[in-house]
Amino acid sequence: MDIVKEPIINLFSTGKNQYIIPFFQRPYVWKIEDCENLYEDFIQTLETSNKNPLKEHFIGTVITKPNPASRASSAKFDLIDGQQRLTTFALAIKALANSVDTSQENAQHLYNNINNALSYIDSFGKQHFRIVHNRIDSSYFNKVMASDADTIFDEEEGRSKIIDNYRFFAKNFKSLSNFEIDEFNEVIQGKFSAISMVLDAHDDEQEIFDTINSLGVKLTTSELLKNFVFNNDYTKDLYKEFWEDVFESDEETIKFWNTKKTAGRVYRENIDVLLYCFLLIETQKDVSLEHLFKDYKSWLSIKSDKEKENFLKKLKSYAEVYTTFPTGTELNNLNFSDYEKRFFHVIENLNITTIFPLVLFIYDQEKNNQERLNCLQLLESYLVRRNIAKLTTKNYNNLFISIIKGLADREEKSVFESLKETVYGYKDETNRFPSDEDLETAFANNVLSNQHAKETLFTIALYQINTVLHDVTALSSNSFSVEHMMPKQWQANWNKVMTPEEKNIRNQKLLTLGNLTIITKNLNSKLRNSSWSIKRNVLQENSAIPLTTKYTSLDQWDEASIAQRATDLYDIAVKIWKK
Repeated sequence: MDIVKEPIINLFSTGKNQYIIPFFQRPYVWKIEDCENLYEDFIQTLETSNKNPLKEHFIGTVITKPNPASRASSAKFDLIDGQQRLTTFALAIKALANSVDTSQENAQHLYNNINNALSYIDSFGKQHFRIVHNRIDSSYFNKVMASDADTIFDEEEGRSKIIDNYRFFAKNFKSLSNFEIDEFNEVIQGKFSAISMVLDAHDDEQEIFDTINSLGVKLTTSELLKNFVFNNDYTKDLYKEFWEDVFESDEETIKFWNTKKTAGRVYRENIDVLLYCFLLIETQKDVSLEHLFKDYKSWLSIKSDKEKENFLKKLKSYAEVYTTFPTGTELNNLNFSDYEKRFFHVIENLNITTIFPLVLFIYDQEKNNQERLNCLQLLESYLVRRNIAKLTTKNYNNLFISIIKGLADREEKSVFESLKETVYGYKDETNRFPSDEDLETAFANNVLSNQHAKETLFTIALYQINTVLHDVTALSSNSFSVEHMMPKQWQANWNKVMTPEEKNIRNQKLLTLGNLTIITKNLNSKLRNSSWSIKRNVLQENSAIPLTTKYTSLDQWDEASIAQRATDLYDIAVKIWKK
């Protein structure tokens, strides 16, 4: 391993060096804000260079490794760490070169002096760019490197960070005179340095990356896995069909797979959630998100190239299913009869994301849409009933794995029949399907968190609207907040002489579902704690759903009213979440 501190321009201008960005590297991600910071560094270094000619600006470490494809005519290196910085420097240098006014005397020499750092000419007269991007960014990067002063990339604006950042530098360099451009070039080429670390052929770049990870430069499981899988000619030939076309085909696709979602107590990118689901399904064992790549490495290391190809084919199939799942803003507005969206809304709001592998497996095994919906309705009933009954969620990981195992071994039964038999068959407290009696007791007595109570009441409201308005109106749960019909601070305006025992009963009862509703406006404390004669009008104004309005005509709201409403809600709940 050779380590040396040198001007960053040496990486560009030394002989016929070329830097190849490996598969496992993430796409170019620097934003305009990052380029603004680098441009400010250019300005500050330019301003201080006259006062302190020896001062340099250090930009970090660049790690490379000789590429086996190197020949005597060219020195190729894999760029292990530093691609974001080197790419941005290349964009800045190209923008500076294209800003030269070539109509002036000796201007062509200045242009060549700047631009020639970005490429070299081989023995056959062919031009090669110093940096070779992977397939995601290569077309845009090569366009910029081949551009001239007349190329403005208006049509590509917003499609690629490479284009956007080149345009940023071009805009800032455009007004410079050739003399000022020459000054900028001297600063960029001479005053910015890096620690260049060149690995030996026997050094393990993956181990280097693992070390970098441990120091805080986090790579995703997908980036590490991509490098591990596509590590020979056989698997590299599979890259386009089974990875690029699936996860990197365009900016929108890349954005989807890089979007983070809740996975248990942490946030993970969609692609890592998919990889977690896939490995759990395949191994039928609990998988750690924190050590996901390690688990994949162990699982794949004993597989042949053909088996890895089968893995990629199956992963592609699961990915295609995963992208059909409604998520994010798609879940904002719901109709009761949209069972799929409703299910995903429920598991997101109850934070039961550990069920994702099971749902993915069901969709892979069952292609009939109605049968899929039957499975989702059954699972929704199972999970919501358990939530209302306040049964434990601690065993859900193992529970869903056991269900996957059962479905995988179902033989002649349909997926739905096997699923129903499995969840109905649980009798222990940890896994059982709550009965109607359990549900009735829970509505009368259990205290749920605001989020869980809101989800329960929101779905009941959807059902009521479906019954009255034939499901033509969609509702958004984000529009509602939970409100106590009898306030928690009831003593001042709900006068009644009560014994301590009666007060305890009331204080407990008013926290149950029978006393909770959802309204479209957060009430101030005065309205929230007002007497029933006032509050029922406020509730009527802010909740045009039967869940609330059915009861605002009552002259009195007390423990008996709460108990009756709990029964009414239960009667609806057993129609929604059937057993």
